[in-house]
Amino acid sequence: MSNERYRRVPLLPTDTESTHLDLKVEGTIPPELEGLYVRNGPNALGTIPPHMHYFSGQGMVHGVRISDGRALWYRSRVVRAGRAPELLGEEDPGGPIANGVDASPNTNLAIFGGRLFATVEGGANPVELTDGLDTVRRSDFDGALQYGFTGHHKICPETQEAHGVVYSPALPGEALYVRISPEGERLHSIKLPLTGATQIHDMAITSRYAIVLDLNVVFDPAMAEKTTLPITWTDAKPSRVGVVPKDGTSDDVRWFDVDPCYVYHPMNAYDAEDGSVVLDVSRYERAAKNDIFGPLGDTLPTIDRWVLPMEGTETRAKQSRVSELALDFPKVSPLVQGLPYRYGYTVTATLTPSFEHAVKLDVTTGKAEAQMLDGGMASELTFIPRAGGTDEDDGWLIGYCYQPEQNRSRLVILNGQDFAGDPAASIWIPQPHVPIGTHGDWFPGFGYGG
Repeated sequence: MSNERYRRVPLLPTDTESTHLDLKVEGTIPPELEGLYVRNGPNALGTIPPHMHYFSGQGMVHGVRISDGRALWYRSRVVRAGRAPELLGEEDPGGPIANGVDASPNTNLAIFGGRLFATVEGGANPVELTDGLDTVRRSDFDGALQYGFTGHHKICPETQEAHGVVYSPALPGEALYVRISPEGERLHSIKLPLTGATQIHDMAITSRYAIVLDLNVVFDPAMAEKTTLPITWTDAKPSRVGVVPKDGTSDDVRWFDVDPCYVYHPMNAYDAEDGSVVLDVSRYERAAKNDIFGPLGDTLPTIDRWVLPMEGTETRAKQSRVSELALDFPKVSPLVQGLPYRYGYTVTATLTPSFEHAVKLDVTTGKAEAQMLDGGMASELTFIPRAGGTDEDDGWLIGYCYQPEQNRSRLVILNGQDFAGDPAASIWIPQPHVPIGTHGDWFPGFGYGG
């Protein structure tokens, strides 16, 4: 058994860092957009062993700086931490290592205190980057992070505070819920008991709660000789969801059983008028059992809704199906993160594996609009609200798209209210392709001018 399915374009890593100025643009970049779009992803350096998991490998960030209707530059840079400095023949950048866990963060990005960080799950510290995406050093946010951070934090639109659920080898049988100020200060943290060595890839928030996913994929040392990310499916533990008051203690957590499954990414959650918590997820009925090298070899995901009744003593979620479409990488407008909402923005998943289309899903009706991307393959899309807009979908979607017929990638900007129509703009990347990666974000006003 090998990872051959994940060793092909557009998933194949790129072996060079590059900088390109004044990029070719088709269409018109909305003049309101001023900032940096940057996406992170696993990009293995050197020889790729046949047992390497797709989520392993060094982090590489791919950024485009947009200003005054122009794409000023594209840059790709390896995140220098973990084994990356050694593999590149460079000195280590320094900075604190969390409990002996070090890695080149390859999952996401975040800004705290005006500084940009590459992030990853599993107990490693973030790595600070410059406004041109070069590595500065590892960071524990001046001591705020006790066990590293997560690759999936959530920003509350009401407070701008960040929420994360952290797991680490230094937290056996537990996870840490942490709340961080916009400046990077730890405001609150509590340890949460788990039912096993659960891989907690993502989390969700509402106005009142944080939500932790204690599901059926766990770390297993016996898998270490078979795959570089030793996770596996288990039927030997319950599948459950924890609801954590944002200022609560571990004794305040309510746990709700769900059918066995795994969730890489929730879409959104919110507090319903009756006091219950509504959680929409991209749900895999099974994962990491047949396919031990990536996420797309067991079952295809569906968008499911779990209603968690906070009033009374009920301990089981009410489960229903929002959409039968195979959708993952869901995101919502940052203005409705953790709040009642209508639209989620996703990509279609196949067992090939690939992501063939982008989809705008109306969770109130189940209606889906597909963006075909001219035969391209989608990466995760980030929603950018229009300043002064009144509708939830008034804004733009931005993300990389791989065009197989040209073996090139473009950064597409879609109109949120004309999702299936032609992109407002396509920014072409001169190098052969940007590997389809994991997660990124739009950082307004960030990035040097070029």
